Amino acid sequence: MKAKRLFSLTIIISILSLVIAGCSTSSSNNSKENETITLKLATYVPVTSQVYKYVTEPWMKRVTELTDGKVQFDAYPGEQLGKAQDMLKLTRDGVTDIGVFPANYFPDNMPLTNALAGLPNLSMTSHQGTVAYNELLQQNKELLETDFSKNGLVPILGHVSPTYEIWTTKKEVRVPADLKGVKTRTLGGVANEVYEYMGAVPVTVSHTETYEALEKGVIDGAGYSSVGVEASGTADLLKYATFPHIGTAIHGLVVNEKVWNGLPEDVQKAMKEAGQELVEQSGEKYDQDTEAFNKEFSKTGTIVELTDEEKGKWEKVTKEFTEKWLREQGSKDFPYEEVLNQYKESLEKYK
Repeated sequence: MKAKRLFSLTIIISILSLVIAGCSTSSSNNSKENETITLKLATYVPVTSQVYKYVTEPWMKRVTELTDGKVQFDAYPGEQLGKAQDMLKLTRDGVTDIGVFPANYFPDNMPLTNALAGLPNLSMTSHQGTVAYNELLQQNKELLETDFSKNGLVPILGHVSPTYEIWTTKKEVRVPADLKGVKTRTLGGVANEVYEYMGAVPVTVSHTETYEALEKGVIDGAGYSSVGVEASGTADLLKYATFPHIGTAIHGLVVNEKVWNGLPEDVQKAMKEAGQELVEQSGEKYDQDTEAFNKEFSKTGTIVELTDEEKGKWEKVTKEFTEKWLREQGSKDFPYEEVLNQYKESLEKYK
């Protein structure tokens, strides 16, 4: 009888132990699910830049909203974690969880996006380019693999700036021949080749270093969008603006792949959703700011009004450059022409 009671007591104790353990595990899991996730985000632009105001900051805010405060961010703008040219490496190596930087700075790492950014006469507005590029990013596996996966990055969105134009301190530029010998700030990559083809002297200068370079005469002008001029504070140094659509900048908001894989599915979904919302909004705001800035600049500087003949010369030389550049890439392993044509098709839909 005693043996039976002892056996029964042992069974009851075992069952209670399992119940308590289960409750403890459940409590631990719930605690983990409700745990705050703090992610580090770095970018080279200051908080005054449109890239920060219209893309970076609202994206962080929206992700926090969509996750009911579960995801928080430690942001490091203005090159606090490293120079612009280091941003891809810093994100890939996990120094920062999330990075915001232009593909233009990394022609070797992001060759396809760099080509779409540097080649002239593609997107005409920020909205058009941003919507078309993100559509391409979702449809073209080669682009995703070559420019992002191989670098250990997961893209949330790509933002296309307004077109880059020619801004100069002393010399009015009306036709490509006027660029001969002009030291011009570029973002590097294909953009350098475009300016070299037209006789200019391309100088790779980062956004944060442009003012000093202009002020000291290191460069005579800059390949910039209107909002880029505004954000860099260089408007007071620049006297002339010529608008032949010489490329653009394509910024990626990207997450370190290992960090991404470790995030809960609901957080990944929130990040993607927040990014998609900004695809439409950010480009429209950029275009509004472009129009407003150009009106303001024209009060103190000169926006060059090109004749039809002068416009024809720009179209001729930029078309020649693109055809030549594509021929030269023929022996390389990247499908430049295929991606370019697909991008053009998307651009046509959003004119």
